[in-house]
Amino acid sequence: MPVHSAQKDGILVITVDGDYTSSELRRVGAAAVAHPDTRVPARILLDVSGAAGLKNRPRAELMETADFFASMGEALGAMAVLAPDDASHGLMRMGLAMYAARGIPAEIFRNRPEAVEWLKT
Repeated sequence: MPVHSAQKDGILVITVDGDYTSSELRRVGAAAVAHPDTRVPARILLDVSGAAGLKNRPRAELMETADFFASMGEALGAMAVLAPDDASHGLMRMGLAMYAARGIPAEIFRNRPEAVEWLKT
C-alpha cells in the first residue's frame, strides 16, 4: 500500500511511498485522524519524500489534497510536511496558505528530525 499511517510518540505519521492516488491519501488520512488512538487535535507529519511522480501531479489535485487536510478544522492541530527535494518542497509550499487561512500551524521541512521537533513544540 503506497500510503500508510502510524502513531509515533504522539505524532500521526502519514507516509506516501511510490505511486499513489489523491483519493487514497485522503482516505488513509481521514481514517488515521478518526482512529481512536489518534490524539486530537492531531499533529501530523506528512512524509512525501517517497512519493513517485509528485512533481507531475496537477496543481489543482495537490491543492485539493491540502484543502482536504486543512478542512479538518479542530481535529488538526498542526501539519508538518517532509519534502526533502527542491521540486516537492516547492509544490508543498503552495498548500501552506490553506492551513494559515484556517489558523492551523503548518510548515515544510527537508529532514525528519526537524519536522518532528517542530511538531513537539
